[in-house]
Amino acid sequence: MVGDTRSRSAPVHRLERGSAFAVRAEAARLEAAGQDVLHLELGEPDWRPPPAVLDALPAALADGGRRYTEAAGELEVRLQVAAVYSELMGARVDPGRVVLVPGSNMVLYLTLLAVAGHGDEVLLPDPGFPPYAELVRLAGAVPVPYPLRGEAGFLPDADEIGSLVTRRTRLIIVNSPNNPTGSVIPAELIEKIMEVVDDCELYVVFDEAYREFKPGGGRPSLYGDLAEHPRTIFMESLSKSHSMCGWRAGIAITAPELAKDLADLMVNTTCCMPAVVQRIIPAALNSREWVTERVVEAARRRHLVHGELVTMPGIRSAGVGEGLYLFPDITGTGLSDREFSRRLLNETGVSVVPGSVYGRQGAGHVRIACTQSIDRLTEAMRRMRVFLEGMAWPHAIP
Repeated sequence: MVGDTRSRSAPVHRLERGSAFAVRAEAARLEAAGQDVLHLELGEPDWRPPPAVLDALPAALADGGRRYTEAAGELEVRLQVAAVYSELMGARVDPGRVVLVPGSNMVLYLTLLAVAGHGDEVLLPDPGFPPYAELVRLAGAVPVPYPLRGEAGFLPDADEIGSLVTRRTRLIIVNSPNNPTGSVIPAELIEKIMEVVDDCELYVVFDEAYREFKPGGGRPSLYGDLAEHPRTIFMESLSKSHSMCGWRAGIAITAPELAKDLADLMVNTTCCMPAVVQRIIPAALNSREWVTERVVEAARRRHLVHGELVTMPGIRSAGVGEGLYLFPDITGTGLSDREFSRRLLNETGVSVVPGSVYGRQGAGHVRIACTQSIDRLTEAMRRMRVFLEGMAWPHAIP
């Protein structure tokens, strides 16, 4: 029998492997055994993509998608994407600034390969999307968390971010609305963070996966005054806002020089985004009314879950926030977030993600994805309440 001869220094061994997908796999195991599972772990909306996207498919499939496109994406598509973002940003976005990438995670990974070397440091939010740190490690760089504390509304402190910058720091990642907390960084705080970026000559990635859920109609975190900033990368996704998780439609908007670097990396990795997916992106971006309706529905779901959580024993909710998630504090139960999530799943069939998956500051919380129907969310909250009220409490219920 031949043993595993892979090097222990191979990049895959840098992964810590904590994610909502791991929770989903355990939930699926119980589901296969016959348990009715309420999936509140993945940020995967239950509604279908916009009708205009599905209507655009026949034309997108006209040649079967059999040809490679330019690495950055078909020029005609990038022109349409650039027009949409010019309107959003209130400043001209040239198509040379647009790169179409298979999934927004790859936008970050390619950016890391373009700007950070081995041992360089990348500042990222804690709690934050787990692949941030994993992709940094895979690129050979070092993740440096900047804390988002519950008592501060899960907002960053610009001075604290500045104190974490060293001579090895190359990049900072900013996510608003934040996954998993739903916190939205106000414009004045964004400006302070940009002062750090400029003073230290850093690159900054704005993960805009939940941009459409932001108050004010979904405009990006930065407006026209930074549309041509040489070290800013907007990392856009259609997964959440357009319910297109499986399509892997990511968009990078950045300076022309960096856009060219990303395209060069695409040539040598994924070649290009699938042509069929590229061709439905304009239809998705122009489905404004459909998206607005789904944003309203997402808020309705969050409010329903929040309203239930604040009346449950041992639970303290940080607020409704924006996006798809709630991130309640469960320390009042006397359980760790991992034990709470494990027991909730096994005893009730409600699947949520332990907050510690998202970083040190997430410990003692769980992430609840409000991505199911009102009826399913109501049932999940009923089961969770029964679970909590049936616990043997070691102390007075707060």
